[in-house]
Amino acid sequence: MEQFGARVRELRKSKKFSLKQLADKADCSSSYLSMVENGKVDPGISKLKRIADGLGVTLVDLFQSHSSGKIILHKHERAQGAFRGSKTRVETLVPPIAGRKMDARLAIISPGGSSEGNYRHPGEEFGLVLAGKMNLSVGGTTYHLSKDDSFYFSSTEDHSFTNTGPEDAVVVWVNHPASW
Repeated sequence: MEQFGARVRELRKSKKFSLKQLADKADCSSSYLSMVENGKVDPGISKLKRIADGLGVTLVDLFQSHSSGKIILHKHERAQGAFRGSKTRVETLVPPIAGRKMDARLAIISPGGSSEGNYRHPGEEFGLVLAGKMNLSVGGTTYHLSKDDSFYFSSTEDHSFTNTGPEDAVVVWVNHPASW
């Protein structure tokens, strides 16, 4: 988390935002944001999304810089993020290309893991559950998904997820436009 926090600080300073300015944009307190930057708190995915939105970047931008021209991403090259509070691990499936129009990731959600609240953003989402079970709530309706089930919805609706099973839920998750 410390490296992640340093990346948040680097992006905030590059945008010339004070802690308070970014905290206001991310709908959190300056002290909370400071703890994120110093690796003292592990934000949930919904809070992390608000921080990324406040910075005007995708979630992946919080973990890595962009490169250009790369079309292949080998497994060992994937950017990874672990969210202890959310009990979720994410691996990028798309090379870090500036200006990309979509993103894809592998989400590994441990039993009891969740987005820790609703979030929304522009675009659309598609997913395929490769293993395990999860609940996906979209616009106030909860859907129960298992291995080989897929989903597609407008990201402008409030949405959240929870692993409801006894094993990891593994999901290929795709967003357009890129928001992760």
